[in-house]
Amino acid sequence: MSAARYKQRGLSLVELMISMTLGIVLMTGVVQMFLTSRVTYGTQQAISQVQESGRMAMDFLAEDVRMAGYFGCTSRNPNVSSGLEASSDYLYDFTQVVSAYPSTASLTGVNNVSEDTDILVIRRASSGSVHLVDSHNSGSNANLRINQEPENDCLLEGQLCDDSIAIISDCSQGRIFRAVNVQASSGGGAQGMVVHSAGGSSPSNSDPQLGGQSFGEGSEVMALNSIVYFVAPSAFPSAGLEVRSLWRKVGERDAVEMIEGVERLRAQFGVDTNGDAELDTYKWREEMSSADWQDVMAVRIHLLLNSIDGNVLDEPQPITFAGTSLTGSDVTDRRLRQIFTSTVGIRARLE
Repeated sequence: MSAARYKQRGLSLVELMISMTLGIVLMTGVVQMFLTSRVTYGTQQAISQVQESGRMAMDFLAEDVRMAGYFGCTSRNPNVSSGLEASSDYLYDFTQVVSAYPSTASLTGVNNVSEDTDILVIRRASSGSVHLVDSHNSGSNANLRINQEPENDCLLEGQLCDDSIAIISDCSQGRIFRAVNVQASSGGGAQGMVVHSAGGSSPSNSDPQLGGQSFGEGSEVMALNSIVYFVAPSAFPSAGLEVRSLWRKVGERDAVEMIEGVERLRAQFGVDTNGDAELDTYKWREEMSSADWQDVMAVRIHLLLNSIDGNVLDEPQPITFAGTSLTGSDVTDRRLRQIFTSTVGIRARLE
């Protein structure tokens, strides 16, 4: 009988079990590496998103805070009068260059504000300006002839349009008014015209003649706005999780969602308490008296950012923000959180 008839074919049960065990060990290692890489990738993405959003949010806020109270060349000598009819709406109170309100405040165009955050209002003129090409004397007509032609009835890249709030300044005085019309000029030498006559939206101009004030050639005309920052739920929420965002409202326009992942906004205000033009102390919004707002020289901004996605961390991340401890239900989503703080001086108030 040939020995070939007894040649072994296939695998024994022992060999099969050993092979399966080795395969399971190898697959376990591969799956573990995949899960570790996925968690690391998710964490790195969350860190990048939070840091980028935090820097951008702080840049937007810092730029506007720094320019609070900017009224052109009259900023250092704020001899500014308002030609608007009386109004109790916060949008037209340009006597306070910066102010803040609790999240429960009822403010025009500011809706669904998240609790435990501040509403920050900054009042400033636009960075750009147009200039008078001839003098505008007391008692003359309502037309301000300027050196720039409007585009689609707007100036300054859409900042100063029909019915906008504006300010005219000649470095010794300024006047706030509503620009009823922005139009091309029919006269020679001027490219455009800003009309400040009676009419327009409420509050309208109380005097069509700029209250008897005269402004010489070269006087600057700028858009003037109350700029509002607040935190509210995002218009594009993540599935199953609330996403908060930083919103910005400019003047009478609708609020615009700026940056996702901003969970809370709080501010402290640096106040000159003794009138020596030096900052003496910082106060939270709820510690400010009505008189303190006139003496604010700097704003310390506190932002709490979180990752858009939940379950980024292995366990909840307790954190203390602006003196408030976030624990328990505040952090059970296991999002990554980071605090950003910056102190910004108000240029118009600093020596």
